[in-house]
Amino acid sequence: MAVTSGRTDRVLIVHPDPVVRSEVESVLRRTHKNSIAVRHAAQAGAAIQIGREFDPRIVLLDLAQERALALSAARELRRADRLLIGLFNPFVDSGNASEAEFLRQAVRAGIGDFVPLPLSDVEVSAALAAMPEAGPAAHEGRSIAFFSHQGGVGTTTLAVNTALALRTGEPVRNVVLLDANVQFGCAAAHLGLVPDRDLGDGLQELAAGMMFPLPTGGPAPGIAVLASPLDPRAAQMITPEDLSRALIELQRRYQIVVVDTAPVLDLMTLSVLDLSETVVVVTEGNAPTIAGTARLLRMLASLGFGEERVRLVVNRFRREADVLAPDIIAGQLGRPVEHVVPFIWPVAVGTHRGAPALMERGAAQFADAVRKLAKDVVRNAPAHGKTS
Repeated sequence: MAVTSGRTDRVLIVHPDPVVRSEVESVLRRTHKNSIAVRHAAQAGAAIQIGREFDPRIVLLDLAQERALALSAARELRRADRLLIGLFNPFVDSGNASEAEFLRQAVRAGIGDFVPLPLSDVEVSAALAAMPEAGPAAHEGRSIAFFSHQGGVGTTTLAVNTALALRTGEPVRNVVLLDANVQFGCAAAHLGLVPDRDLGDGLQELAAGMMFPLPTGGPAPGIAVLASPLDPRAAQMITPEDLSRALIELQRRYQIVVVDTAPVLDLMTLSVLDLSETVVVVTEGNAPTIAGTARLLRMLASLGFGEERVRLVVNRFRREADVLAPDIIAGQLGRPVEHVVPFIWPVAVGTHRGAPALMERGAAQFADAVRKLAKDVVRNAPAHGKTS
């Protein structure tokens, strides 16, 4: 597997065969030096619209079918800081004069390199070596995703309070909290908010070309919140692509996007993790949870998430005999524990009341730990971003 640099590159793969698209994605995850967030398109026509919304840095475009449309898509998607790679079958019409003319047209349309199918790691690596320099990234904010394989370990509490700490304790002008637990999310309730609009409304407005405003205020002034659908049945209509679109739009409008996720590593969650610069993995100091965390970390590594993108947090730590110490947890997991958040009773009280624990009396130790976490995850974040 390639060593990642901490950057996430968006990739669009265009091919009619889903098996081929999956194989292309697997090769890219093995060979690209950066982590990738991937979208698929079956036809070149759909790729144009997806490209406008997803803003990929790398496009792999099938050149075997609908050639006129493929060239049109290449012309539409070409950009100085974007790499376009043409996928072709070397056993079809190779050496044909018309084929050579088509390849010349493809180069003029913006295709920067050509890779034969089936893909080889060597060919793809050589094509990726021609990656142009990335354009300015100041127009996009940074995403921090909170995730655990297990519910009930305080992932939402940490996500909500970290968002609050980023807004109140750091030089961050605008923060948004996205609840990506689309079916039964409760991030808004942790802030004492009952939003009249939610993620489903936002997606409808995005589809209509509108910019959805988000509520702020309540007990967490300055934080915008995009809540999960109020009706769990509406969540069934949301796809991973929808969630990616919403996150990308929020990145364009906010300096920091804090994302709370569902405790399941499915396509919905992966669509968020892929687009997040930092993934905060939350665990607790008991043997069953740590065993699951070990499997989770191995899976994240196999998907291209290097250790530099992952922060491991032991939540609700108590210095008691039945709780594993952080150094023992680190030894079991074979990696350091970056943050330890103590168990403080006022945190539970605040959560029960729908009030941010960071603002509860008697929660100073918890607040200090969360602010330390916030400073860590915001490190190297953009110094400026769009205001809402």
